Amino acid sequence: MKLISHLQPAGPGLYVAPLINAVILLLVFFFLGSSFIIQSGVPVALPSAPSRLVGFDRADIVTISAAPSSKIYLNGHQTSLDSLLQKLDEGESRLKRVVIYADQQAPYGRVMEVSSLLMTAGFETAFGTTPAAAP
Repeated sequence: MKLISHLQPAGPGLYVAPLINAVILLLVFFFLGSSFIIQSGVPVALPSAPSRLVGFDRADIVTISAAPSSKIYLNGHQTSLDSLLQKLDEGESRLKRVVIYADQQAPYGRVMEVSSLLMTAGFETAFGTTPAAAP
């Protein structure tokens, strides 16, 4: 005996809905995933090192450009050494973590001025580098 179904055939919406869900999830992943990368916004040539930066994903970023000007930037906006701590205290981040991106050609004294100022004020400080090439 042959069974006959009296239900209406399923429309194309049944097959399109999961596809739309998958596309929306991919879009959300790529839009939010781009904020997981720590970037300074100011192009600098970082030194290479084999170490990895862990635990500084929501840190403020201080960038020191190359000599002779060796300007200081906080989260992509130029600032002076005198107003750096004030702007960090006014910022949204309360974690007191800072990543210093110093160009290879930046004066060593300038990098030490910034890092000692930050550490004296109680900030956890890390230096940003590029991954070393595998041997």
